[in-house]
Amino acid sequence: MSPRTLPAAVLMPEYEALLRDGAELPLVISGESMLPFLRPGRDTVFLKRPDAPLQRGEIAFYRRFDGSYILHRVYRAEPGRYWFLGDAQVRVEGPLPAQCVFAHVTAVRRGERLIRPKHLFWRFFAGPWMNLVRLRLRILKVYRWFYHPMKENGE
Repeated sequence: MSPRTLPAAVLMPEYEALLRDGAELPLVISGESMLPFLRPGRDTVFLKRPDAPLQRGEIAFYRRFDGSYILHRVYRAEPGRYWFLGDAQVRVEGPLPAQCVFAHVTAVRRGERLIRPKHLFWRFFAGPWMNLVRLRLRILKVYRWFYHPMKENGE
């Protein structure tokens, strides 16, 4: 049986309630804002309600004021508010109140492999990658050229 896709308006209120009750839930990635760390349709993140304030580099699941659900890294954290940045982005979003965050990522499933925050790949994106904001567009252009060579070359 193949997985079902549900609209965020249906799924997310249920996820929020379960997360508030302490559940840890899987969610398949659908957007490209966290490339190259997370690839849509391939990677599954595991979400859990944070039990402490989030730190720079952690991946947060939050809801914007317009109701959209976003999965990005914490770029900057201050008491009661956060700034966010997707791994494939150069524009920082924020500040948003801490109440907007209802989950953080505890692990990523990539195929049969489970990647946790201590993994070298994860630590690279939570650390050095966060400092390469000005170079990201160039780096990502090369990444996309290798990742989607036929698309980029017009074939």
